[in-house]
Amino acid sequence: MEMLFSNIDFWDWLIFGTVLVIVEMFVASTFFLWMGVSAIIVGIILKIIPTISGNLQLLIFAFLAVSSIYVANKFFKVETVDTQLNERSSRHVGNIYTVVELSGDGAKVKVGDSLWLARGCEMSIGQKVKVVDTDSTTLIVEETK
Repeated sequence: MEMLFSNIDFWDWLIFGTVLVIVEMFVASTFFLWMGVSAIIVGIILKIIPTISGNLQLLIFAFLAVSSIYVANKFFKVETVDTQLNERSSRHVGNIYTVVELSGDGAKVKVGDSLWLARGCEMSIGQKVKVVDTDSTTLIVEETK
């Protein structure tokens, strides 16, 4: 293993780190960013202390990468403005819709310009129903009063 990393120069770490930071621009996480920063730091350390062995370089990189990713996830959590971003059906809870079609699985209600599958009570075409819950992309409804 030492032979493999004996010819690595600080430029190699800097380029590797820069590539990882650039890769981060194309993926939706911060994982590669912190690995890239860790590689750049190893390159800077190698420039200051050029006699560091290849194994120690890898050990420093691994420690910095793991610790920086842990710290970033703990203290710099990415939060979305919309807590229901991936749960579009839950946005409809509490709304009232009209049944427009009956099917073997339940019924279909008109939501905007689309039809959503609904189940939960006896329904007839033209009836108004209120969404009380969701099951994946199926709306759980009850009769309106």
